Amino acid sequence: MNMEALDNKGALRMVTLFSGAVKGMAFYPASHPSIRQPMLELDKILAQAHGRAPEVSWGILDGAMFFEGHLFINPPTAIVDVTNRMMEKDIGRVTVAAGLTFDELQNFIRLFSAKGAGFDTLVERMRQDGITHIRLLRQGEEGIESPEEILAEQEDEGNYLVTYGQALNAIRDICSDIERGRIPSSAPVVRVVDRMVGITMQEPSILVGLTMIKDYDSYTFNHCVNVGILSMALGASLGMDVMSVTALGIAGELHDIGKTMIPKKILNKPGKLSSDEYGEMKRHSELGAKIIREMEGLDPHIAQIVLGHHMHFDRSGYPEWAQKLPFNQMIDIVAIADTYDAITTLRVYQHPINPRAALHEMQKLAGTFLDGSLVASFIEMMGKYPVGTLVRLDTNEVAVVYRPNPLDEEAPMVRILIERDGTRLSVPREQLLTEKDGARYAQIVAVVDPLLKNIDVAKFVVSGNY
Repeated sequence: MNMEALDNKGALRMVTLFSGAVKGMAFYPASHPSIRQPMLELDKILAQAHGRAPEVSWGILDGAMFFEGHLFINPPTAIVDVTNRMMEKDIGRVTVAAGLTFDELQNFIRLFSAKGAGFDTLVERMRQDGITHIRLLRQGEEGIESPEEILAEQEDEGNYLVTYGQALNAIRDICSDIERGRIPSSAPVVRVVDRMVGITMQEPSILVGLTMIKDYDSYTFNHCVNVGILSMALGASLGMDVMSVTALGIAGELHDIGKTMIPKKILNKPGKLSSDEYGEMKRHSELGAKIIREMEGLDPHIAQIVLGHHMHFDRSGYPEWAQKLPFNQMIDIVAIADTYDAITTLRVYQHPINPRAALHEMQKLAGTFLDGSLVASFIEMMGKYPVGTLVRLDTNEVAVVYRPNPLDEEAPMVRILIERDGTRLSVPREQLLTEKDGARYAQIVAVVDPLLKNIDVAKFVVSGNY
């Protein structure tokens, strides 16, 4: 397999430069510095990319732009502009081959910027101008991969559910070793987090749908994996580096391992804990940090994150003796992931809150329990209708959100589960709420409680899991 042509930052920069050059063509001649400078930098980036791969390409799927292995779910304005222009021209993919000349690049940008030029006209004009190193594919043409297929090239297993299962097994094994009085190996959890980081750094929200997997009988294991995924996603969306996102993933997946040493009668008590029981429960963060310090191959900083994940943003949490320690923002990131997954999960003492309502509840905790700026970033990452939200459409159909829509937060990608006449579909139907020509299929009118409909949303969020 070829090395990745561009990292996420480079991919974003390339598309941003392309967008700027295209916009500039409407106002300036090609020789103007406002156009020539971004084109020169764009030409340089493409040359560097071609030094690692013979071709680079970008395109559109379900309204979202991808560049090689990078999927822009929540894109900036520049990417939205390029996406809209490509959809107007019915372009599904642009492939640029090594050997591209500066003149070819400049001529293509000039042709692409022309108003009213459809796919066939653009292809013909490219042929007439001798642009041979850029190839266009129409939307829907064979050869355009799905986002999952694009990113699966980076994933050894090629299956996110397999990776999620491996993470569950790693946590189970660690907890089992602790219960037997052994010092656990860190290798399995490190390996699976490394795989998850490779995906998350390309597109932070791509694995978030997996966190809707809730198993009442294996709550601790699922919760740990989900907190790891959500922590990595938030860290990556904030622009953190690979090492920091990896630390967040490992700390998130291990944040509650100290509970393995808490008596089961306290952990599983359906009612309110007594003062003594709550005091015992609060020891889990200290116990978890102690276990991590004894595990080989883990950075001591991970133990510090686990120690402080209940410290609260205002540092009024526990353990009380550690409130004055110099914790960094990572404990607040894990706290946000922990809170979101906990309140969206059914427990013996708690009715789960739907994902959208959960974000509103978290806003109430901003400034005290949770870092307000991080809550805002988390909400932006999750979208107005987070993945896993069950909704009713104005057609009376019931659907589950499986992916946000970068072009319109009011119209996320959904899978129809119940027809307008109440018939439940044996296989969900994927549906764009707003078509590429702007036509509206339906709009969301309400959020539905999945328990009232007896629907396990996790089953329908992950493709191929139904």
